[in-house]
Amino acid sequence: MTVSEKLGAALTARRWCRPGEPILWATWQVDKRYQVKGLDEDGRPKKGLGATLGDAASSAAGAVAVGALTMVFGGGDSSFGPGTTQRGRDLTIVGSGQECAAMNLINTRYPAGHVGFDMLWVLTPQRLAVLVPPMLEDSEIPAHPTLSETFSEMGRILVGKETEQFGWNTPGEPVSSKPVTTWFEIALHDVVDCRTVGEKKDSHRYCGLQFADGSGFVLNARNPADAQTMVDALNHQRGIRG
Repeated sequence: MTVSEKLGAALTARRWCRPGEPILWATWQVDKRYQVKGLDEDGRPKKGLGATLGDAASSAAGAVAVGALTMVFGGGDSSFGPGTTQRGRDLTIVGSGQECAAMNLINTRYPAGHVGFDMLWVLTPQRLAVLVPPMLEDSEIPAHPTLSETFSEMGRILVGKETEQFGWNTPGEPVSSKPVTTWFEIALHDVVDCRTVGEKKDSHRYCGLQFADGSGFVLNARNPADAQTMVDALNHQRGIRG
């Protein structure tokens, strides 16, 4: 197992931070889907009738971006459901075209030896960064024992009140020293809006970031309280209060 799979978001991010750099929040986002004009949900160019039918929805997604994503999500629960064996995709990329700001960021080349199926989003007072773990060895099996980690749990870990569970690590076995590394960083002044988003009838479980061109990212916070924590912290760093 790599260190990113053994450790929760907070401890993994702490290993990456500069000395004395505090973590405001950290969250794993597993896999991504696209709501971008001209692309299907996997980020591949649409062809034929599918492109014609899908462009209206993608154009609407790019236009509303963070403001009203109810049509984009349709409830999109990323948890295990009855009879399911696979989690949904946590990160949604929204945009009106392939040249938008969000696509330019998500198309950043991966660091050598790393892959971006799992993404660790980290906010500190200095930066908002997206980190990726090393590629797995053939014998390694991906696992995410801390996907349900809440911010309150993260806080107890950071202040030393609780020992984090290390997943499937055998007692006495050295923890892998393979670090996550920066994939790309988002300049906070480039974020023009940040708010919780989701279906009108349901509590908002997503944190949405919007850029000036209307494109953006939507992160699955997994519960409303954590979504609000993420939004409040990021907006505080942007200088927006209240």
